[in-house]
Amino acid sequence: MNTYLPHFSCGVDAYESIGPVAGLYGKKCALIYGEKAWAACNEELLPALEKAGMTIVESVCYGHEASFENVEKIVSNPNIQNADMLFAIGGGKCIDTVKCTAEQLAKPLFTVPTISSTCAAVTKISVMYEESGVFKEVVNLSKPPVHAFIHTGIIAKSPDIYLWAGVGDTLAKYIECTFSARGDVLTFEQEFGVNTSRMCFYPIIETGAKALEAKKTGEVSFELEKLILNIIISTGTVSITVGENYNSALAHAMNYGFSCRPHIEKNHLHGEVVSYGALLQLLMDNQKEDFELAYKFHKEIKLPTKLADLEIAADDPMEDILAITVVNKELEHVPYKVTAEMIKKAIADLEEYNRLH
Repeated sequence: MNTYLPHFSCGVDAYESIGPVAGLYGKKCALIYGEKAWAACNEELLPALEKAGMTIVESVCYGHEASFENVEKIVSNPNIQNADMLFAIGGGKCIDTVKCTAEQLAKPLFTVPTISSTCAAVTKISVMYEESGVFKEVVNLSKPPVHAFIHTGIIAKSPDIYLWAGVGDTLAKYIECTFSARGDVLTFEQEFGVNTSRMCFYPIIETGAKALEAKKTGEVSFELEKLILNIIISTGTVSITVGENYNSALAHAMNYGFSCRPHIEKNHLHGEVVSYGALLQLLMDNQKEDFELAYKFHKEIKLPTKLADLEIAADDPMEDILAITVVNKELEHVPYKVTAEMIKKAIADLEEYNRLH
C-alpha cells in the first residue's frame, strides 16, 4: 500500500521553498500555465525560480481546456521532454492537464495554484473534458504532484468568484464521501479520509463567510488562509485517501450532467454547479440537519439553491442532463441506486423549499 499525502508550502513566502524542495529533482524546469495565472504570479515566481538556480527550458500556455488534445501537444514538445521537472501554474483545468502530461512523461510535477477553487493542486486525478467543454472522463493517476506552492498573497488578489466556487466544491466533498462510504468496511486510509472530510464542511460553514468577506480586501486574514487550505489541502487529502469509490456521488455526477448545456461551461464554475448538486443529494438522502445548515450557508454567500441560479427553468425536463447524470461513474458506488426519478423529486423538493423559505 502506497499513500501519498499532500506536500505543500503555504503563505506569502511559499515560493521561497522552491529551491529546497524542487531543487532535489534537478535544475531544468518547464513552466506550463494558464494565461491569467501567469500574469498574476510571474513577477514573484520568476525571481524565486532564479534564486533557486532553476533554468527554464520551456514556458508555454497549456491551452484553454483540460483536454487530451492539449496533453498531446505538451507531451510532444521536445523542450518539455528535456526538462527535469514540470511546473503547472494556474487553476484546476491547467493543473489537471499538466498532471496527465507529467504522468505520460514520468516527470516530477510541482503545482502553483493561483486561485483556490478546487483541490486539483494536490490530487492524483485529472478531470478531462472534450475540446467543446463537455465532460469526458476522470483519469486516475499513479501519484499526486510532488509539492504544491500555495502563495496566499496571490490567491488573495485573485477574482473573488473562484474562492466562492471553491467553497461549493469543498462542502460537497464531505457530503459525497460520507454518503458513498456508508455501510462499507473501510481501510485505515479510507476511514482517515472520511473523517478528514468533516474539515470540508463544518469549519467552512462556521467561518467561510468571514473569510470570503476578508478576501474582498485582497489581504490574507487568518480565516482566509484556513479557507484556502481547507479547499486545497483538506479536500485533496480526502480525495487521495478515500480512493476512487468514495470520492464523489450525486453532486459531481450532476455537474457532469449539467456540462452538456453550453451555458453552464460558459457562465458557471465547477464548484458553483457542484454545490447545487450537493443540496440535491442531502434532500434526496433525507439528511435534514445538514441540508438546513448547507442551505442557510448557500443563501448567505449566494451559492445556487435553485435551478434559476443556473439559468435553467423550473419546468425544464432536463432529460439530457439526467441521462448523463445517472450513468456517470460517480454514482456506481453509492448506498442505493440513484434514479432519474429520485433526482427529479429532489429538484422539485428543492424548488419548493426555496419557495417557502
